[in-house]
Order: sequence, then C-alpha cells, then structure tokens
Amino acid sequence: MNFCPKCGTAVKAPAHFCPSCGFDLSTAGESATTDTTQPTAQPSQTVPVSNETVTNTTPVTPTATRSQAATASVAPDAPIDYQSNLGLIGAMKQYFQNYVSFNGRMSRANFWWAYLGYMIVYVAVLIIDLSINSNVLMGLVTLVFAVPSLTSFSRRLHDSNYSFTNYFWVLLPVIGWIYLIILICKPGDTQANRFG
Repeated sequence: MNFCPKCGTAVKAPAHFCPSCGFDLSTAGESATTDTTQPTAQPSQTVPVSNETVTNTTPVTPTATRSQAATASVAPDAPIDYQSNLGLIGAMKQYFQNYVSFNGRMSRANFWWAYLGYMIVYVAVLIIDLSINSNVLMGLVTLVFAVPSLTSFSRRLHDSNYSFTNYFWVLLPVIGWIYLIILICKPGDTQANRFG
C-alpha cells in the first residue's frame, strides 16, 4: 500500500491522484510510491542472568503517522464511491457541511438533491414573503444560500474534472448558461481525478 506524500492518505498503486487531497502522484516521482511509515526502535533491555548479561533488543517496527492512523480506521482497502447518492437530507447535510469548501467533489445526484432542497426552501419562503408583503425572509435565504451555491457548483465541476473557472461562462448570456448546465449534467469521474 502506498501513501500520499502530501496528506498521508492510503493510495492504491494504480492511482494517479490522491483521493483525499487531489495531489498528482505521477509528478511526485519516487516519493509517492514509497511507504512513508516511520520506523521506531524499542529501547534495548538488559536482563541479568546469573553471571552473564543478556541484551534483549526488540526488532524495529514501523508505526503509522497520525494521518495514516486516521485513514486506516476507515477501511483503507474499501473502494471510494465517488458517485454516491445520499438522498435529499444527506445531500443537504453535505451541502452545508462543506459551506465554504471549494475543494473536493460533489456527485451529480447529490448536487441535484441539494438543488431540489434549495428550491423547496426558496418556494416556501417566497410564498411566505408574498403572503406578508415583505422581502426580508427572501433576502435572508439568499444570503444563507449564496456561498454554498457557489461552492457546490465548484465541487460539481471538480467531479467532472473541470475547474471552477468554467463557472464564469454564466457571464456570457444564454449560451454561457447552456454550456454551464451541460457541464453540470455531465457524469462525474468514477476514479480519482486531479480534484480528489
């Protein structure tokens, strides 16, 4: 088993990118393919036996670094499901847990579930605002959902191996929006890519 030289995550041998941090393992050269466990020697013990002294040296055993120990507890040989489907509640939890994280990936299903959750909240607040002739709640909802909307677009584009700069196609009227929707609807990579 190999480990990422940047974050210490366990990486299977044929992977070109770290599934955790997105580090390009092919440019790391030899450092990406070597085991990064640090050997630690146990102290030697001197045991007196009658008139002679016997020194007992315990063999050197490798110990994992802190980041490796953290990833080892999550079944290191289990395949990573990059195209998970968490459902409406799970996708909304992921949507807000990664509130300001432009890094990582978001599967197509989770993106659309989160978007559906956003639209349900938006319509409910719109109905309430229209019934009380106020725009205060709509302004609050817009502020709350503004940042996670951008970060979810970023992570969704990363899932298809596109950078967030493709989001700026929205500045081009009509055609830019259509192109961005096409990129968002593309299936994500089933393996690790440069974004995780």
